[in-house]
Amino acid sequence: MTGDMASAGTKTEQIYALLRDRILQGQLRIGRRLPSTRDLSGELGASRSVIVEVYEQLIAEGYVEGRVGSGTFVADWKSGGFVEGPLSGDAASSMPITFERTKRNPYIDFMPSFPSLQDVPLARWTAAYRECAAIADPAVLGYGDPAGGPELRLQIARLLLQTKGFRCSPAQVIVTAGATQALSLLSKLLLAPGKTIVTEDPTANFILDIFVSSGANVEPVPVDRHGLCVTELKDAIRPAAVFVTPSHQFPFGGILPIQRRLQLLEYARRTGCYIIEDDYDSEFRYSGMPVRAMREWDAERVIYVGTFSKKLFPALRIGYMVVPEALVEPLVHIKKTADFHVPALPQLALARFMAEGQLDRHVARMKRVYARRRARLLASLRQWFGSDVETDGDAAGLHLVADFSGVRFDDALTEAIKERGVLVYPAESFAIRKGRYESKLILGFGNVTERQIEDGVRTLADVLKNR
Repeated sequence: MTGDMASAGTKTEQIYALLRDRILQGQLRIGRRLPSTRDLSGELGASRSVIVEVYEQLIAEGYVEGRVGSGTFVADWKSGGFVEGPLSGDAASSMPITFERTKRNPYIDFMPSFPSLQDVPLARWTAAYRECAAIADPAVLGYGDPAGGPELRLQIARLLLQTKGFRCSPAQVIVTAGATQALSLLSKLLLAPGKTIVTEDPTANFILDIFVSSGANVEPVPVDRHGLCVTELKDAIRPAAVFVTPSHQFPFGGILPIQRRLQLLEYARRTGCYIIEDDYDSEFRYSGMPVRAMREWDAERVIYVGTFSKKLFPALRIGYMVVPEALVEPLVHIKKTADFHVPALPQLALARFMAEGQLDRHVARMKRVYARRRARLLASLRQWFGSDVETDGDAAGLHLVADFSGVRFDDALTEAIKERGVLVYPAESFAIRKGRYESKLILGFGNVTERQIEDGVRTLADVLKNR
């Protein structure tokens, strides 16, 4: 039974690894009787209590079994269908542990509604995080309120009053793991097989997937350059909710005018449904004041969903929703069963970042950055396509719509553009009812430099010219 033992770890861990590896490698065959604890302790120069502990561990894990009056034997550990053993202790310990930087996207990527990762204020964000970690009460390291930390909920309520013009109690704010989780929680509460949700068409694919996964009927309603065509809504379907992006329709960029907003609110009151207002990136508006939220008109029918993914960075995974008082308790219960709560320290850091005015300053700076990129994209499209392209939906947000006369962006053409190092996003890929937007691209300008924009549009023109 003697053999080389790993130098790392306690004596117990070394002997355990030696026996386990020999069992897995077949040197100790199934059914073989192991030495008594007294004999093995003498053979390996270890106390008998160490060997007893090792045998008990191996028995607990199913590698060996004790037989009363007969001793300890290698168990039939393969009977569970196990085919190949895990890495031995030596092999596992020799594997390099590296933390490589994520590779830079090799494409010029016109992804819509995606922020600039190169301009994230990481130094200031990291400082806020460190300061919170240093002074945080130890209680923060336990389980917190599923609805979110009080500090962040207060800051969100203040932000919404300042930028969106509506008041809400911090108690109505629920912090989520991004807007994606907010929509998932709402789907679990409001939707089920047999129920219906109305959604804009086209819309974001991941949002459609959330609604479809609920088993509910999804009723697509078309949009135009002003957003949802509210007159297309039918009372007869009696939906549980209407999903809308009124401040910057995704992906066409329309701003829902007040007349349609009031018509939609009246429809919700008449049919008893909720309005889910997704405000994902309208803080980046390039002329005039920020667009006010629908929620200011009806706090009991409108559920407001927001995110910090566009204001800061997507990996932060912090979003929120402002819900009617009647929905707070059931949504918090669903949130608790989903993941209990968003990690506490990032919440505290974000609250501090906001309270110090850092978020306001970053958004103001990025408006200037995005405005320049937006202008560069519009100028490049005019330069290379002239009157053959029409643009729209660029009053706010991080993308615009470009309609190319006489072009059909099918899979083959999109792939040909990709082969030249440019990623573009056909509007048709976001459509529920296909066949109406084949000449349109949704071009994001948030995470591309001005030089990349110029090179990308020039490449696009070259591909279309030679197709």
